[in-house]
Amino acid sequence: MAETRVAIVTGAASGIGRATALLFDERGYAVTAADWNAAGVRETAAAGGLMLACEADVREAGAVAAVVSATVERFGRVDCLVCAAGVGEGGRVDELSEEEWDRTVDVSLKGTFLCCRAVVPELRRAGGGSIVTFGSVLGRGVIPGTAPYSAAKAGVELLTRSMAIDYAREKIRVNCILPGSTDTPLMWLGLAEEEIPKARALVESEVPMGRIADPAEIARAVWFLASDEASFVTGASLVVDGGTSARLASTY
Repeated sequence: MAETRVAIVTGAASGIGRATALLFDERGYAVTAADWNAAGVRETAAAGGLMLACEADVREAGAVAAVVSATVERFGRVDCLVCAAGVGEGGRVDELSEEEWDRTVDVSLKGTFLCCRAVVPELRRAGGGSIVTFGSVLGRGVIPGTAPYSAAKAGVELLTRSMAIDYAREKIRVNCILPGSTDTPLMWLGLAEEEIPKARALVESEVPMGRIADPAEIARAVWFLASDEASFVTGASLVVDGGTSARLASTY
């Protein structure tokens, strides 16, 4: 019988991270669900089967190391890392505090670095594996007020390519998901409940497919990149945005 594969998913308390953790669980992985939202990540783990909940801030090297150690202690190995943790604070640079900039960049970019640094030795011990990082379409084309988020996500995409080259000969594949507008708590952050329908309609009017993504749709793209179906894919960026980037690229 094949050994159960093991995945660590950060940002697993809600949104795309939660959908990804549950999908991997459904498809036979043992999953460590990690997030700084302790209650949320416990809810995710309770909704799955063979799943471990870990409270962790990906900006802290010690917390990240503890997640990896807990995973190996519980499941014996690590085969996959999904770096879905992120925050969406924005603003123009002259309006941002240093703390706001640091929080946004550190969660997405530094957090990805710390998680990958901690997991690579375990993937090496497993004889290879897969890392899926999270960029964004806003790391390639911006809208007003997204300076720290866009900078962080652009950095994640380039970090991904660099790691893909560095670890290719060790059978460690590293790829990046670039989601577009997705129905997550982060998408509607700062809006009152009654403001969301109007905001949704506005966003959906800008998407060629006429709607925003469900988190499960992004999770399925993550699954593809992590799975053996993508065995010759590394250093790639998979855009999952309902055609938004294509429309922007063709607008003069």
